[in-house]
Amino acid sequence: MRESGIRFVTVLGALGVPLVALAGGGSVDRTVAATPNGEVEISNVSGTVDVRGWDKPEVRVTGELGADVERVDVDSSGGRTIIKVILPHGSHNDSDADLTIQVPKMSSVEVGAVSADVSSRGVLGTQRLKTVSGEISADIAGDDSEVRSVSGDLTVRGSGKPLTLRASSVSGSLDLTNAAGSLDVVTVSGDARVTMGDAKDVRARTTSGDLEVHAKMTPDGRVDAEAVSGDLTLQLASPGALSLEIESFSGDITGCLAGSVERVSKYGPGVRLNVRNVEAGPRVRAKTLSGDIEICNK
Repeated sequence: MRESGIRFVTVLGALGVPLVALAGGGSVDRTVAATPNGEVEISNVSGTVDVRGWDKPEVRVTGELGADVERVDVDSSGGRTIIKVILPHGSHNDSDADLTIQVPKMSSVEVGAVSADVSSRGVLGTQRLKTVSGEISADIAGDDSEVRSVSGDLTVRGSGKPLTLRASSVSGSLDLTNAAGSLDVVTVSGDARVTMGDAKDVRARTTSGDLEVHAKMTPDGRVDAEAVSGDLTLQLASPGALSLEIESFSGDITGCLAGSVERVSKYGPGVRLNVRNVEAGPRVRAKTLSGDIEICNK
């Protein structure tokens, strides 16, 4: 009877019928067929999610489950694979699920987590990685990707190729390297450091943190940076002269391009730096309320 039951489950998996991993603690190890460039959706409340791209047309889910985890559902059909950690109603303690999920490397991946850390590497498709109370560490190569955490640090590595990327953290720091293309960065109470190659359109905002942008601007590139109570550091290599619109209400403007700084008012606070060069050339706008701004093209 036991052997017959095993054969039945194996046949279901081969036919692409949704598989359910019954747990209640212990471990999970499930593999399902998947479209090479399909969609993978992952949901986990607490623990970790580690996504890894590979060359197989399969999604494999492995990991350790806390005692209060009821099960992990794995459903693959119609080019979409859904992985969801199921907890009993009202469960709070010992409900961590630490998952490693291997996906076809061209997949589009979406991760939603509550109090779980998220990591991703080797995925070439679009990624949407979100957690409420956890850190995110990810390699991003797909266009139109997004990385977001409410109370956790973000460490993001681009591929060096132009793409559109959005990254935000409410109460955590952000470190973005090897990016290029169009970027939208927001932090509320954390520092942000951005290092990128060809910068076409960069928008960066912080409320109570320092912001650094190190970039090589394209001929028609734009950088728009704002801070409320933090310092801005802009190191922007440019193929031509930069047009600048820089202003600080209660701070200083310094750096190798700060030779033409003037006061906003003869009697009030505030300094500004306005330089208009080629109309179609690279342009920089930066503004801070109570912080310093350093601007340089070296």
